[in-house]
Amino acid sequence: MERFNFRKIFRQFGELIRAEWGTFWYATLGAVLMNFSIVALVVPYRFAGAGLSGIALLTRYVFDISPAWVIAIGNLLLLSWGWRVLSPRFVLWTLYVSLLSSGAVAFFELFTYPVLANTFLAALLAGVCSGIGMGLVFRVGGSTGGTDVIVVAAKKRWGVDVGMFSFYINTAILFLSWFAVDLEQLLMGGVLLYVESVTIDSVLKSFDRRKQVTVITSRVEDVKRFIVEEMGKGATIIRGEGAYTGAERPMIMVVLNRRQAMELKVFTVSRDPNAFIIMADVAEVVGEGFKHWKNL
Repeated sequence: MERFNFRKIFRQFGELIRAEWGTFWYATLGAVLMNFSIVALVVPYRFAGAGLSGIALLTRYVFDISPAWVIAIGNLLLLSWGWRVLSPRFVLWTLYVSLLSSGAVAFFELFTYPVLANTFLAALLAGVCSGIGMGLVFRVGGSTGGTDVIVVAAKKRWGVDVGMFSFYINTAILFLSWFAVDLEQLLMGGVLLYVESVTIDSVLKSFDRRKQVTVITSRVEDVKRFIVEEMGKGATIIRGEGAYTGAERPMIMVVLNRRQAMELKVFTVSRDPNAFIIMADVAEVVGEGFKHWKNL
């Protein structure tokens, strides 16, 4: 039986860092923020948690064991169980984030932190901090380990539904916390997890959000020249036809950031006050000049 070869794993990880230097920094910053939140904003208030971190919090509350040990040992056991069906990249980044998380928890435990009188505010702040951290890790295709390893491996082995399987596991761990925390702390843990999920979604979308601008104008050449020559962007000309007049009405479609979209709108209106402009928010753009498909 093939063994989990740590020497080979670390050699491959060194090669991966050289190939994905940006991923390394995002994953590092994300892991540090996420575990700062655990030590400074979750443990002092005994909030309930979900996933492997939720189990780590339970061991801290009940047995006074540092979450660093549970996170490290738990992720190593899970990766040893599921690594054969997981992609090498997933395993390597999960292993890195897990080990870094354990070190970060141990480091942050060396300090004392002010305790907020308003526990609801503490839960909100904890959700935002951990959400930003996890969002940065997820943005580069990394993993924080724990239930991520279980659900991904279970999907590949048995074809289970990832979303529902993850929901059941996290819900079970959250309610298991009821034996160690009171109802208010359990509910605050639910608030924390909700804010965390919303923040993760916002972080993932904020990096790739763009404006899709569609322009219908009689000054097509002027607008096209401005986009290509002045803004240095590409655009698509769509041949259209007016429903009422039957006249040919070319449309220019381009994806820009917010500032560039406003520049294009101002220029277009200055050349053609009767231009028809549609602006729509775009959550993600994949292709030349934007996110590369390898970063999906």
